[in-house]
Amino acid sequence: MRKLAFIIVIIFCFSCNTKTGVAVDYSLLPKNETHKVVLDLSHVFSDLQIDKLSKKIIDYEDRTTNEIAVLTVDSILPFEDIHTYSSAIGDYWGVGKKDKDNGLVIVLRKNQKHIWLSTGHGTAKILSDSICQDIIDNTMIPYFKDGDYYLGIYEGLDRIMKTWH
Repeated sequence: MRKLAFIIVIIFCFSCNTKTGVAVDYSLLPKNETHKVVLDLSHVFSDLQIDKLSKKIIDYEDRTTNEIAVLTVDSILPFEDIHTYSSAIGDYWGVGKKDKDNGLVIVLRKNQKHIWLSTGHGTAKILSDSICQDIIDNTMIPYFKDGDYYLGIYEGLDRIMKTWH
């Protein structure tokens, strides 16, 4: 069992962190001109699944002002590290209220089996790295292992929202 857990850790490189402070060329990032809360560039979800995830996120924001964005991509190139990439997405898209820094960006690279949760500084006060890691490990990854990325994200959002109110 420990060997399986180790393999999962190796296969799914994941983490949760706050902004990096690294200078970024925003023109290299995907645009989100219509301000979608779920931008599925990897075509991981059906239209109905995108609608359900979006509704869940928008309803949550209406109740709390906390903002969440989900992005699926095939690649983060020319970026080398997903931490810088996901933080830059949050900045570029304006995820989170400026005065609260209460944003959360979830980036899923399905092809590389890589998920990353990037929190604003205000968000990190509640959703620490260890809490995010637990959500990834114990909620999202079990669904991802079965190929169900929708349920992994949906149930992960549910845990995030219950913790971060």
